[in-house]
Amino acid sequence: MTKLILVTGTAGAGKSTILSMLSGARDGKIKVINLGTEMLEIAKSKFNLTDRDQVRLLDDATTISIRNSIMQKIIESKEDAIIDTHASVKQGRRYRPGFSIEELQKIRISAIIYIDATSEEVMERSLLDHTRVRAYATLAEIDEWRSVNISIISTFAVYLNIPIYIIYNQAGKQQEAAAEVDRITKEIIGG
Repeated sequence: MTKLILVTGTAGAGKSTILSMLSGARDGKIKVINLGTEMLEIAKSKFNLTDRDQVRLLDDATTISIRNSIMQKIIESKEDAIIDTHASVKQGRRYRPGFSIEELQKIRISAIIYIDATSEEVMERSLLDHTRVRAYATLAEIDEWRSVNISIISTFAVYLNIPIYIIYNQAGKQQEAAAEVDRITKEIIGG
């Protein structure tokens, strides 16, 4: 049976950086699907969007339609994989779940890994990343978003009866965080 792991975290926590460091991802043994990148590819062709930050502003129906296209590709591929995405999308004061429970049931998620960092670290990383426009401006907003994300993944885990792993991506300790994600990934997927 296909094994899929959802890796998520607040924007700026460093999940994509950690995933790029995984031994299985580097040697091609584990496929990493960046949902934001996949969504942008579809949004480019259908809506002429050129920026990932524009994708998070799409309306609900369009977002769900794009996500369903990607989910169908994941199901059809029958490959073990890691899905790199956000637990929620922040749109001003509104939070939209990054997935529905039904979508996660369809693709049969085996576990959720939540990459976390302190709100101060998230803010610092965001200020250094000039390639993205983040949906927050204060530490209080980051604190709130982190809480919303934990609530969402906890709900998913309870409903789907799957484990959550929380990995702290502290400044200067990315190698340790990547090693822990590597260990968990190998335990679930193998390799």
